[in-house]
Order: sequence, then C-alpha cells, then structure tokens
Amino acid sequence: MYTFSPLTNTLTLHILSAGDISECYLEKLNGEIHTLLADNSLHADIINKLKSDLNVYQRAFSDVNAELDRYKTQMLETEKQKEDLEARLKGHRVVTLIDGDGAIFSKELIVQERYGSHQYQLWVYVFLNKKGLAETLGRLGSPQLKNNFEDFVTGFNQAAERFSMLDVGNAKEAADAKIKCHLEDDIRLPQTFKVIFAGCHDNGYVTNLRSQITAGYKNKLILLKSYAEMASGIAEMDLPILTIPDLFVAQKLGVTEVAASRFPSYSSATLVGETKETNKQIPANPQIVSPPTGYSSVTAVPYKRDSTPDLDFSEGSTSGESDYDDDLPHNAVVAAMASSNSSSQSFSNSRYINPNIPLWKHKPPPCTLFYLASCKHGSTCKYSHDYYLEAEHYEVMRENAKKQPCPAANRGEVCTWGEECCYGHYCSALSKCHFLKQGRCKFSGANMHKTPSP
Repeated sequence: MYTFSPLTNTLTLHILSAGDISECYLEKLNGEIHTLLADNSLHADIINKLKSDLNVYQRAFSDVNAELDRYKTQMLETEKQKEDLEARLKGHRVVTLIDGDGAIFSKELIVQERYGSHQYQLWVYVFLNKKGLAETLGRLGSPQLKNNFEDFVTGFNQAAERFSMLDVGNAKEAADAKIKCHLEDDIRLPQTFKVIFAGCHDNGYVTNLRSQITAGYKNKLILLKSYAEMASGIAEMDLPILTIPDLFVAQKLGVTEVAASRFPSYSSATLVGETKETNKQIPANPQIVSPPTGYSSVTAVPYKRDSTPDLDFSEGSTSGESDYDDDLPHNAVVAAMASSNSSSQSFSNSRYINPNIPLWKHKPPPCTLFYLASCKHGSTCKYSHDYYLEAEHYEVMRENAKKQPCPAANRGEVCTWGEECCYGHYCSALSKCHFLKQGRCKFSGANMHKTPSP
C-alpha cells in the first residue's frame, strides 16, 4: 500500500498484511450494506404512500363509476319518459269541422234516423241552425224528413263520444263563427294530426284557411267535399280533398219548390189565387237542375212588401231606376209581385250569379227593388228578375242599397217604411262626411248627417 506525503513530496510504500486488507474491504462492504438498507427503507415508505394513494383513487373511481351507472340508469329512464311524452304529444286527433248549414247530410241517412248516424265513424263537430234546416228539409223535401231529423241528430250525437252536432240557432253566421274558432284552436294543438274541413261551399272561410296555411299548418288540412261544386276561392288552395259518397247532398237545396211560398204572410185572396194558378202552370221537367242555393239563403229570402220609393243609382249598386211607388195600394203591389215573381222565376228563364264579378256588373244586373222590396215594372223592367240569389247576394244588395239615400228622407219627408226601408236614412260617414263639406253628398236631407237617436 502506498502513501504520499506532500511536505516531503515523497511516496512511501506500506506493505499491509492480509488481515488488514480484509478488514478494509469489510468496512467498505458494511458501508454499502447500510446504504442499501437506508434506500430500501425509503423505497418502502414511498411504496406504502403510493399504495395509500392508490386506495384513495380506487375508492374515488368506484364512487364515480357507481355514479356513472346511476346516471346511465337515469338517462335510460329519461329517454323512456321522453318517448312517452313524444307519443302523447304526437298528433293523434283527427278533427272534422262541418258547416251543417251548407254540408247537409243526405236524405237517405236522415230517413234512417238514429241508425243513419252510425255508418260514418268520424270525429266530428257539426254546427248548424237545427230549426231552420229541419223546416227547410220539410219544405223542400218531404214532411217525413223533418220528422226524422230530430232523431237523426240524437243518433249522431250518440254514435260516438266525440260526435257533436250542435244547434247554434238562427243568428247570422253563427255556425261560421263556431267553425272558425274551432279551426284556429284545434289546428294549432300538437295533438292534432289532421283537421278535416267540411265548409268547402262557402268562400267566407277562405281568409281563415289561408291564415292557417301561412302559419305552416297546410299539411294538417284536408277538405271534406259536400256539394259537387266547391267554392272557387277554396278550390284554388291546392289542399287534399276527401270525398265520401252518399254522405252529403250533392246539390244545394233548391228554391224551385218554394217559388209559390215566397209570400206566406199575406192573406190576400188575389195573391193566393194567382199563386196557385201560377204553380199549376209550371211544367214538370226532369232535366231541370235545382238552383244552387243553401237552406240558409232560402230562409234569408225576405217576404215581398209594398213598393219602396226608388232613386237613381250610381256606382256600387245593382239596379233600381224606376218611378216612385209611394201611393201604390198594398194589395195591388202584392198581386203584382206574385204575378211577376211567378213568371220570372220560371225554370226556363233562370239565371245564375257569376261569382267572379260584382252583382252590379252583371248584364243586366239584378233588380234591387224586386229582391228587396217590389218592382212594379214586372217583365218590362230593364233590370233582371230572373237571378237565383243566395244569402250573401242579398246581403251585398242590402249593403249597396243602404249606401243610397231614401228619396222620402232626402226630401225631408217622413219615410213610411221607417227602419224597414231598404235605402239609407243616414250617411254612413255622418258629420265626418267629406262630400258634405263640399256640398256634393247624395244624402241631402235634414239630419241625415247627425247621429241617429237610439
């Protein structure tokens, strides 16, 4: 063994014995062993700590896994609930709205009374003037139809839980208002799959149907056809059409059978005699088609009365130029009306209104006095007495007539007809009339621009 001395800068050789060498290596080995033992203890602590952390993470993982399983179960339950809710909200209601004033059940079904109501199992709401329809069926068909109609309504309502035939009375457009309300409410429900609409005969529904189409409900609408010919405005909507054979009458109820009963309130013997005589002269022609008018229009036809003073019509009117008739006797007017009406309502000379042009643009236009009051000119009148008018045509004619001043009131005289006068006693604009300030208003009588007293 060598040792170096820096002071003397000498290297000294020491010769060790075998025992010294062994002891030296033994000490080194002992130091290495202590180092290994210390490291082993440190590693053991680290392992124990890692095991502890692992247990913590394992417990956390188990908790998270259990929570995940719970959430999966909840998700499955939620999905099932969602499917149930979607099934409930999915459209399954098929609503049928029928304007019973125009879509009239066939006579064959009505005659069967209660049994006739069970043949067509539909979800149906029918709104109608029951009394008016029953009377019209009896007048235009047979007394048996009128007798059977009440039982038919009962059987219809009993045919199914959701069958409802409702009487709305004789108020103007009462059935229309009900149907429009149900249409708006039912078609917007998510449960409603389809709405079958049976009001195709009436252009009055066009605006409501177009509103629903614009709102995105076109795919829910189906038209149920009643009359063979649909209203022009509804036919243009390009909606699917459902036709059920023999469910409704194919043609509108005619007025041919009631031509002689247009004046039932008069007791004049002359009128009765002439009316009966005229009826006998009407030829039976199986090829003649019944005029297209609904029962509501038949009941709306006013009974004729004494002549109302006429005047010169300008724009927006149908007809009406004739001499004043103030002094014409009542019975003479009635008899003249019966005679002219019977002849002018003959089948061969009948006319039909063109729905595409206004009444006053027809050539010749319908005579206002003939349809709203009386016309003394009869067959010599330059306006037509031969048109078959429906309720809507009478309404237009009344509105136009009200826009014209009453001749008697315009002269400052008292009109003998009062509120029954077909002409206007007041300007519609009253004190706000623009033409009054210019002195050009047709209503020139006193107080015709003042608010009417109640």
